[in-house]
Amino acid sequence: MGTSAAYFLTRHAFFDPEIHSIILLEAGQLAGGASGKGGGFIASWATPKCLAPLSFKLHNQLAKEHDGAKIWGHRNVFAAEIKLLGRSLDGKADTPSEIDPASVDKYPSKLDWLLPGSVEQYNEIGTPSNSGQVNPFMFTRTMAKLAEAKGAKLRLNCSVSAINYRGNQEGVESVTFTHEGVSETIEATDVLVAAGPWTPRLLPAVSLLTPCGHSVIAKPTRPLSPYVLFPDIKPAPNNTFSILLSPDIYPRPSDDLHGFDTVYASGPDNYEVPLPADTDSVDLDEKKCNDIFVSMGSVSREIHDGEIIAKQACYKSQIRKHEEDEEVGPILGPLSVKGLWLATGHDEWRIQNAPATGLVLSEMIFEGEARSAHCKGLDPSHFLNSSMRL
Repeated sequence: MGTSAAYFLTRHAFFDPEIHSIILLEAGQLAGGASGKGGGFIASWATPKCLAPLSFKLHNQLAKEHDGAKIWGHRNVFAAEIKLLGRSLDGKADTPSEIDPASVDKYPSKLDWLLPGSVEQYNEIGTPSNSGQVNPFMFTRTMAKLAEAKGAKLRLNCSVSAINYRGNQEGVESVTFTHEGVSETIEATDVLVAAGPWTPRLLPAVSLLTPCGHSVIAKPTRPLSPYVLFPDIKPAPNNTFSILLSPDIYPRPSDDLHGFDTVYASGPDNYEVPLPADTDSVDLDEKKCNDIFVSMGSVSREIHDGEIIAKQACYKSQIRKHEEDEEVGPILGPLSVKGLWLATGHDEWRIQNAPATGLVLSEMIFEGEARSAHCKGLDPSHFLNSSMRL
């Protein structure tokens, strides 16, 4: 959110590098959390409806303007909810006699990297006209570089300790942070807090859930066709598996991070793991990552015979648990203190809604209101207790 906001601020008609100074303070390395470790699925039909179509359109425009297909793997894709039977490919269960002929031809022929007979049900929910993907790590880093090229300054390993106000919270005055053990304070007329799950540590009035999720990136034995799958995987009869996860599966094209096709998969959220101090302190559970790889490998020989190239864990900011497709946030806009802005609670649609978030924030900051989207329903006043101190 911060890098997208910086990008659009530096491209706003009112931005003048001679009089405006835009500084991004990152507690660790850029894209070290969910901004770099998410799946990167994007869709015009995402939530909230006041923001998602604009953001999907902006993703396509940004990719065309800045060579996103090459740099951050932007492409349009098919998406489907799918029920699958997982089989052990190392034992006797991997035989043609185990394949149910009735399950063949229930899905597109181009989805040829699923095991024959593994599909029980296929429900297409997205097409290249309304769905796509990016590599979030490369997207975030590229937005930062593009913002820097227009005059923004990026400072890494700067842990913000306080937002300082004039008078009785009449307006923002400065930001205090620590860099390499030394405390620094910089003056500010406007401060945007886009700290994801760590937002409440700077603004106690913000209440968020911070579920932790694990994911893996693997190199399959060959490129996989562009179908993003949201599966329900259960063990096939007479197989050695008793339990399988149902990880989201995202085949990815080559990009400037990996010069070859990969596949990303993420497992379930865990609400019991406490939020650590920063992204560098996130604990990795090897078993959770291995379980994800085994599960997606149970439905694809190309994945099963591939190799894991990254194991990851990250936290996301969630306003509250909700039903699928239920609109809950994000929290986006001005707070009661003049010059203080908030962008958090994007949940599973972080990268998807980042461009629109950045655009409307640039309009709010420079013009006093959002013009590209009607997002009054995302105003912090709908989510925060006004009696609590920020």
